[in-house]
Amino acid sequence: GEAAAAAAGSLTPARPPAPRRPFSDLANTFLGRHGRADSKGGAEKPGAQGGRGPTTRAMAQQAQAASQVASEMLHHSLSHTLASRAQTTAHGAHAALPDIDAADRKNPLCVPEYVLDIMEYWRKVEPLYRPSPRYMQHEDSQGRKLQGEINERMRAILVDWLVEVHLKFKLMPETLFLTVNLIDRFLAKKSSTRKNLQLVGVAAMLIASKYEEIWAPEVKDFVFISDKAYSKDQILQMEKYMLNALKFKLTVPTTYHFLERYRKAGTFRHGGASAQKEKALAHTCQFLVELAQPDYASLQFKGSLLATAAVHCGLKMHGRDPWPEALAKHSGYPLEEVQKCAKHLTELHRKASKASLTAVHKKYSNPKFMEVAKEAPALI
Repeated sequence: GEAAAAAAGSLTPARPPAPRRPFSDLANTFLGRHGRADSKGGAEKPGAQGGRGPTTRAMAQQAQAASQVASEMLHHSLSHTLASRAQTTAHGAHAALPDIDAADRKNPLCVPEYVLDIMEYWRKVEPLYRPSPRYMQHEDSQGRKLQGEINERMRAILVDWLVEVHLKFKLMPETLFLTVNLIDRFLAKKSSTRKNLQLVGVAAMLIASKYEEIWAPEVKDFVFISDKAYSKDQILQMEKYMLNALKFKLTVPTTYHFLERYRKAGTFRHGGASAQKEKALAHTCQFLVELAQPDYASLQFKGSLLATAAVHCGLKMHGRDPWPEALAKHSGYPLEEVQKCAKHLTELHRKASKASLTAVHKKYSNPKFMEVAKEAPALI
């Protein structure tokens, strides 16, 4: 009997699925159950009209509100909302800045909707990821010098060698600047022996390559480039040690990020320059900021200030207005502060050809970089 009943039940046709209710109806139901905001900012409870349901007028207002909610849900995606907010900000707080991104409105790689907010954020967090300009003199908890075996000169030799490695591997410019940032931030926290200083540099470039490059060099490449001074396991162990010391904070603003932006501001409204001249200016500015990388004294300047000063010097070396309005406003630095840093870069440029560490000067004396290192230093 039970089997027959089950068989009969299986032959009973299934109920058709209930039709899906429009979002406006669902919203209307919600508003009807939970009340709506009245004109005074309060909430009108269901049945407030003497125990009866909502009036015809209230129902019409609820339906109108629900339709508006549905329309916003359908037509305003998160990206659209963010873009609208960024555009509002651009026309508000950033309205005083010259619009140097007008020509790139249709270029998604330039993210013109967000670039002003991005740069504002970089400037805000820059001090958080900036190594102390005196970290070589820091002391540990017991009053001993944190870096007892290494000094500024050894750091300069390491960075000079990494410039050559960077060029040998044909890596992106961002990789070099991130490498130096990781080295300085690590050495400001952890002591290193003289023997392991090169290992710190190798591990930093390995990390930076993984972060910035599409095809990063493998560990075996770094074993080879360091003349097998360190094994694969040693490099990987230092990589883990460094990442833990830095708490995996690798998304940091470097001098190069600011350089690209401020060079764009510096060449704004200079449409008469040829592509070749623009390329030469770009190489000159990059040469100047790379000269500062091995120089420990350059840590006294923020990366954004170094970038501004490099563009200032580059424009002057190429016979242009060294302090255009767009550069001044987008960088936010006063001319006096920029000139102080520019004099430091000019002095590095003047000594570069006769210095004992010549990797940067040699690199930019190559025709590939238009031999910009051979140009006369700017007169600041």
